[in-house]
Amino acid sequence: MAKSAEHAATPFLASADRIRRFVREHALADRPHTSSWLAKTYVIPAGMYGRQVWGTGLLQAGRKFSSPLSTLHLHFLKGTLGVKQSTTNWAVLRECGHEPLQFYWFRSAVKLFNSMLNTNSDILRRVVQADLNLQPRSSACWTAQLLSAFQGLRGCELVTAYAHYARTPVLQLKQRTEDFSATLKNVSCNKMKFSVSET
Repeated sequence: MAKSAEHAATPFLASADRIRRFVREHALADRPHTSSWLAKTYVIPAGMYGRQVWGTGLLQAGRKFSSPLSTLHLHFLKGTLGVKQSTTNWAVLRECGHEPLQFYWFRSAVKLFNSMLNTNSDILRRVVQADLNLQPRSSACWTAQLLSAFQGLRGCELVTAYAHYARTPVLQLKQRTEDFSATLKNVSCNKMKFSVSET
């Protein structure tokens, strides 16, 4: 996984650099929300780099900022806003209108899993079923890591039950990503209140 993160950092940094050059060339430094919007368009997709396959270990609750790519993402946003690197991550994300990269990775992993369950390929279905069968015995397999990301979300028991039968998609993507996003925003509001009350 570390090797893949290194490979993902190159296009991620290249797209961030391209945005910075564009902002300088067009004198947009006084419009940080332009950079933020461009980051959603160019930096976030560059940060995906097959995360739905190799990044499921970072989808669990509490690991929102543990990836080197998340650090690079936040570094770019803080630089765009012109704030100190010690500024609260949640406040920066909220100001820029971004979600943590973990949200985008979660969404793409769920889409991949749903498409594998609905595939016409018998071989792919067997591979998914074998991984599902391995999941109770190994927490390191792809399905186990993906299903552990659902812990704490509404209806996570149903998701796990559906996954074991592999007859229906794991979830309705829109509902779960909204729930995941709401959980993140709830945490961000609580973190921001905590940091404000601390000062």
